[in-house]
Amino acid sequence: MFDTKTILASRTIWSNLIGLAALVLGLFGFDGSALTTGAVEEALVQIIAAGSFIASTVFRILATKQILN
Repeated sequence: MFDTKTILASRTIWSNLIGLAALVLGLFGFDGSALTTGAVEEALVQIIAAGSFIASTVFRILATKQILN
């Protein structure tokens, strides 16, 4: 890993941010009534969060460049 990149070029960072946003929206009771109702909305937010954290793990394994500070 001799190549480098900025922190915003990291797919791992972006997938973690998306997952964190989905969790935070769920915790603060995001009103998605225009999208769906009740338990389906909550399940969708949790699926997005889980998928992003799984993706971040895969992206970290596949990473070939080191992140610059």
